[in-house]
Amino acid sequence: MLRSRLAFAVLSGLLAACDAGGQAPGPSGSGHRDGLAVSAPGIERCMNLSGALEAEFEGQWGYTVEFRHIDAIAAAGFDTLRLPVRWSAHLDADNRIDPAFLARADAIVDYALSRDLRVILDVHHFEAFMADPDGRMPQLLAIWQQLAAHYEDYPANLVFELLNEPTDRISAEQVNRINARLLETVRAVSPERWVILASARWNNIEGLVQTEVPAGDPRVMTTVHYYSPFDFTHQGAPWANRPRTGVQWGGPADEAELARDFDIVAQYARTRNVPVLLGEFGVYYDVPVHLRARWVRAVRGAAEARGLGWCHWGFATTMRAYDQQVDAWIPEMLTALTGTPGN
Repeated sequence: MLRSRLAFAVLSGLLAACDAGGQAPGPSGSGHRDGLAVSAPGIERCMNLSGALEAEFEGQWGYTVEFRHIDAIAAAGFDTLRLPVRWSAHLDADNRIDPAFLARADAIVDYALSRDLRVILDVHHFEAFMADPDGRMPQLLAIWQQLAAHYEDYPANLVFELLNEPTDRISAEQVNRINARLLETVRAVSPERWVILASARWNNIEGLVQTEVPAGDPRVMTTVHYYSPFDFTHQGAPWANRPRTGVQWGGPADEAELARDFDIVAQYARTRNVPVLLGEFGVYYDVPVHLRARWVRAVRGAAEARGLGWCHWGFATTMRAYDQQVDAWIPEMLTALTGTPGN
């Protein structure tokens, strides 16, 4: 987590060393790269459909995707759905994706596209790869070879995200090489499809500024995830080993820190001439909802003020904006995300 002026100065120095040029991304992530006009595919307000296909099997974590949930996301004014998928849990001995599982993913993607939502298809929770990237690279390449071919004829509103949150056990240099190999694999089949590159260090800001953008490809984006301060956003979350700290967020100092962090992201977008997506941000559901909503509203505002599209984590599970028990949006959260009260 980047929590100090020193961190801002260091990262700003790294960015200042980059070749500047072009123009900053606009509200839809537009900009120029190598003299080519580019426009991100309209990702502005996005919801992560989390906790379903990213588990080892759908329903394991208490959530199963229903089409009416996709209807609710579209009706609330979101334009994009991010679908995290644990493809690695559905490979056979020859690294072929289970056809039944692929059909399930198809059904969700197809329905979302039919509701005029863009879809980001993500490789999520490939934990074996994080432990052994060289040894597992053939599996990851096989996943993308199959996905690129399978979705070759899908519309441009389907976006590929190569790899979620490479851990800090994988260096930034390795992440850049991984991105390059995966992008080459996708481009062999889909030369025009938008692709989101992974950032190092769990997709945090420090990793983002070390992400290299392949030259000459006008349809790539980078991504950053934001959960700072972690002791606030993840307090009580069992997977993060954080107690219920009682930490709160808000006030001039916290808002200034948020602005500094997002200035780093905006500066990266300008110097690298590449759209950046805020791919995840959220607060654990056990934190009081008014505190969750205040932080989410502020982060959303910081992203939008700098022309960055965003994708909230997530829909109905650990950092939920939708309450499955009452089958409705959590009003404070929907208002924080869209300005529209829940029903």
